[in-house]
Amino acid sequence: MPGQQSFPGQSGPVYPPPPYQQYQDQQYRPPYPYPYPYPPQPPRRGARVLAWLGIGVVLLVVAAAVGGTAYLQVHRKRPTTPAYVVEQENWRKVADGLTRALAAKDEEAFVRPFAAGAVKDRQRLVFRNLLKVPWETARWEVSTSPLNGQLRVDFVHQVKDVDNLPIAEEYGWQVLPVGSGTEVITGVGAVKDHQGKSLDTGYYPAPWDVYDDLSVRVRDHLVAMADKGQEGELDRDVDVLARAAGDDLSAWRQFAPAPAGERRGAQGFFVVLEKNREVYNKLYQGDGKQDDSLEAGVNMPVVAADAPGRNGADGMTVGSSRIVMDTTDSRFTGSHWQEGVTDIGRHEMAHAIVATLLSERPTAAGKGQPHDWVAEGFAEFMALRGKDSLAREELADDLREVEFDGRLPGEEGEFYADTAEARSANYALSGDAVRYLAATYGEAKVFAFVAAHYAKPSGYAEELAAATGQSGDAFQTAWAEHVRAATSATKSKSKTKTDQKR
Repeated sequence: MPGQQSFPGQSGPVYPPPPYQQYQDQQYRPPYPYPYPYPPQPPRRGARVLAWLGIGVVLLVVAAAVGGTAYLQVHRKRPTTPAYVVEQENWRKVADGLTRALAAKDEEAFVRPFAAGAVKDRQRLVFRNLLKVPWETARWEVSTSPLNGQLRVDFVHQVKDVDNLPIAEEYGWQVLPVGSGTEVITGVGAVKDHQGKSLDTGYYPAPWDVYDDLSVRVRDHLVAMADKGQEGELDRDVDVLARAAGDDLSAWRQFAPAPAGERRGAQGFFVVLEKNREVYNKLYQGDGKQDDSLEAGVNMPVVAADAPGRNGADGMTVGSSRIVMDTTDSRFTGSHWQEGVTDIGRHEMAHAIVATLLSERPTAAGKGQPHDWVAEGFAEFMALRGKDSLAREELADDLREVEFDGRLPGEEGEFYADTAEARSANYALSGDAVRYLAATYGEAKVFAFVAAHYAKPSGYAEELAAATGQSGDAFQTAWAEHVRAATSATKSKSKTKTDQKR
């Protein structure tokens, strides 16, 4: 479960609903039949979704968490005194110097503003890491002047063939007056709240901040990375992940509706592989999130840095996503690891494809979020696309442990149940609901429904009716009958096979 979050301008913490999660330390069942009885079925992998908006000096914060997606909306008021404007312009020149230094691959120019010692040494490593990433855009921006020695700086960047639009990582710099010398940045970290805690909405730290030596592998529409010490795992998995990326993108291009305006599905994927749980929890999370020992991965949409309406109350634009996977999970360590990595890759990348379609800003009451069964069901559908018999067997196994109540998961209860058995059943049931929709109405209907629902979650009833010709209740009833019939047949078949073996 996620830890509580608190934001400046609020008197108390905000508790977002449970995010999309993936579970580890469970025996993995590969998406191909075993020649012997299946091992226990794990809870299916989900994707925690976090999108951030970090905006300078905060005067008002409204936080809402939606379908595992936490959004931060803020308003600011800037001083306009001559001294403030001059100081702001001077810091902009410092930021511009970093941008020019990276473009010129000039390490000494890049580290010049940072204080000698640990700070400069760390930024030297950051610079070397940044050189390894295929950038479309990479620049530093300062929009304010320092306040009490603290300055917020945005690293605006776009990874080539991955990010639809630039996104921003927010740095909190500790600084001296800009005219006091060349080494004026005395500390680099996350933006802090009024209690001195790191905000987890600023997309800090990124891999280039965490690792001393970053290993990067580039494939078509995929940039995968890990610490140098985990390079062997990265080299083993990258081509499997690239095939998973190709599978998802090929299906999306074949069946998805044409883009509406400038919004379109993701063009590629950014994946970080990490085995150290402390680092896993820290990536993109400031001080780090509360550990959920069963979570094995996370997909995090990030709001676009430059898009019109980025801070508007009525909507938002997602520029891209970031995926992190825990490589100690059995999907990576089992004897059928190729199938495991394919499954986790397809699932997470399915979340990432549709995340860039999000446009409604969710409310504090939870309205405006994609329905959990749609979000997780689509990802499960993509993970096991073309393996319907395996999916049915997995569902039958899950429903041996959990009683089926005939409802779509999360519609009248908590999707992210407290027990692994119940949560696993919810994932399997959601995947089956989308698979049933595809079998009954065609895959094009599935992709159109999911795309429309992400673009406008509040239109759920109309979108489901357009896809199925039925009301939500009628679809649920028909699907529930299908589940009971399919799982009964699967259980009978399994029993017959067992009796024959005896």
